[in-house]
Amino acid sequence: MIDQNLRKTWAHSLILVLVSVLLCSNTTAQTHESVAVHTAQPSFKYSSGPQQNRFTAALKANEKCTTATAETALIGYCELISMDNVAITSAAALKANTPRHPLFLWRFTSNTSTVYLAGSMHLLKQGFYPLPSQYEQAFKLSNKLVLEVNINALSAGEIYAKTQAAAKLTTQRYLREGFSAQDYSLLAKATALYGVPLQSLQSYKPAMIYSQLSLMGFVALGFDPELGVEEHFSKNKAPEDILQLESLELQLGFLFDQPMATQIAVLMDTVTQFDKIETVASDLVQAWAAGNDKTMAKLIADQNGNSELLKEFSKQLLDERNKGMSEKIANYLNTKESYFVIVGAAHLAGPNSIVKLLEESGLQGERIYSDQLDLQDTPLSNRIKEVSKTP
Repeated sequence: MIDQNLRKTWAHSLILVLVSVLLCSNTTAQTHESVAVHTAQPSFKYSSGPQQNRFTAALKANEKCTTATAETALIGYCELISMDNVAITSAAALKANTPRHPLFLWRFTSNTSTVYLAGSMHLLKQGFYPLPSQYEQAFKLSNKLVLEVNINALSAGEIYAKTQAAAKLTTQRYLREGFSAQDYSLLAKATALYGVPLQSLQSYKPAMIYSQLSLMGFVALGFDPELGVEEHFSKNKAPEDILQLESLELQLGFLFDQPMATQIAVLMDTVTQFDKIETVASDLVQAWAAGNDKTMAKLIADQNGNSELLKEFSKQLLDERNKGMSEKIANYLNTKESYFVIVGAAHLAGPNSIVKLLEESGLQGERIYSDQLDLQDTPLSNRIKEVSKTP
């Protein structure tokens, strides 16, 4: 269930506080190679050389490219083009190539307030910047920035402590006790592939393993948590003007309080999808870039397949949280402020999305398109019908 882990707003901070552990994996017989290029000189290739795992290979290839081109006047950026001879789709190829397409951006208004609701990818590539101007405009027109969780308000120590408390096993001594021999063997191979030290994480719940494994998998493809949409806008907003829809404790609960059988099912589903991780990642990001919420919803549903455990997990991680977030967003329209709200794009796709829930409560949003050059001059074709009065 790789896509689910893109929606962890605390992923960036978590990888920072655990990176010293995750880079301690033992050397394996198999080596891995990544290749990067600079977009201004695509014929010059920078190989990582043989590395212990795909994660370190990606970092090394990118480092070589960045170092070699640092003092040049080249316009562009370094980007990974292959991982163990598997081609990696470039950011340019993933971006929408039509002059008019919807964005993952909606506008809701009342007589006193405006809410811009944006769908995010929590990890992106440099090639996606600058973002479409409509996102930047919506941000500048808003007094407040609203995130799923305001990680910037917490110290690394607080995040680490809260995550440790939620992620540690309580019903068994070792992670491996919950797996069949066959499944554990597959898990060990996958974690070795990306440098996640399985032996060092035996005291953690399966949810910790799949969150880290998925994160490392996307980083190995060139996606960077430093380039996530939330991270981009958070850097340009005063701390006192950043709000949150949920608490870190709530998100950790949704992830780590799942039944052990559910956590194992999600982890093993993640493991099996690593054979096609490049396609999975590219499809998700391409759907986001094109504003294709129908495709986004289908991709998520397809990943759940026929597994009742995966369907229930997705329902709790998306549908249940959407209810609380939509209520809070509706209440913003009762104020005299303007808001730029960023949630994971999957929360804005499907029949139980935040957008649908707001519409069902009597609020009508306007979809923003890529050809709307000036949001202030764009007529609001759809006005709010009724503002929730819930305190």
